[in-house]
Amino acid sequence: MADHVTHEAAASSPSVPSPANEPSAGRTEASLLHQISVIEKRIKEIELEQSATANPTPPNIQAKLYALRKIQLDVVDLEVKFHYKAHAMEVEYQSEFTECQRKIARIVNGEDVPELLEANPAPNDAADQPKGIPEFWLTVLKSSLLDHLIQPADEPVLKQLQDIRVLLVNEPEAGFELQFHFGSNDYFTNEVLTKQYFLRCAPNPDAPARFNGFEIYHCKGCTIDWKPEHNLTLTPGNSFFDFFNPETLYNGDYDADFNEAILECDFQYGYHIKETIVPRAVFLFLKESTHLEQGGHFACCCDRCVYVECMDDLMVNPSLNVENDGDGSKHESSTGAEVDATQDD
Repeated sequence: MADHVTHEAAASSPSVPSPANEPSAGRTEASLLHQISVIEKRIKEIELEQSATANPTPPNIQAKLYALRKIQLDVVDLEVKFHYKAHAMEVEYQSEFTECQRKIARIVNGEDVPELLEANPAPNDAADQPKGIPEFWLTVLKSSLLDHLIQPADEPVLKQLQDIRVLLVNEPEAGFELQFHFGSNDYFTNEVLTKQYFLRCAPNPDAPARFNGFEIYHCKGCTIDWKPEHNLTLTPGNSFFDFFNPETLYNGDYDADFNEAILECDFQYGYHIKETIVPRAVFLFLKESTHLEQGGHFACCCDRCVYVECMDDLMVNPSLNVENDGDGSKHESSTGAEVDATQDD
């Protein structure tokens, strides 16, 4: 997996729904129908495997195929080295990317006022311009697949979001840290909220054919120092700020597959912020296409969709959902990236 965005998801609730807010019968039926289709697909695959076994390969061909597979495994080993070097190069260029992001932040937050061309009909006097670009990052987030995570109660504090940055790391292990920089607000005292994602790059010995580069295997949030009576994560429903406390994604009332699907979505959000929101923020603000949309919706990143609104999309347009790859543990996007929802603590 290249270090890129994972599957794109559409949903209205970012966290595990409470038992009192279970999907309706119609949505549950849609989910069951989809799971049945996945099972039927797997049955056909098994039948094909059995038919191939019924016609054994001649020994001389088997020897050639064995040699070819050994070469194929050598290719996978080379890909591992390539992805580590590619990540190291990304770290090497980080300072140059960061400088560009700082220039954007200075204009957004009103620290710099660019000179306008005389031919531009917009006011050229700094006094005629508002300070910076109001609600820039809130608009960017609402123009991305994270839109469904933002609740009305979150918007006042997200209007104070001044910058989003990505810090790439190689040591002690490959990964990246998302940094959300906030101005003074009525909700918490933190100036920066962070979330770390940890990467690994190693093929599964039992399924080397599925290797596709780096994958997220673990994440770590931060403590938000909420001001009294202003903790948005304690209000009814969900909050964008649940994103910074991934431990709350686990729910003992649900099975492992359900929790795994939730984690897959969370990992996907991290890649989306790193690969699209930060480097394409201006395009998102201007509503320019970043090639993520599919008919006005985002495809869900998991086949066992646990998000209510996404269930509605499945009932109307089943093609929006990403096709299951057999075991449902990983899902590949158009970029070839994937996430692993297993937690290695």
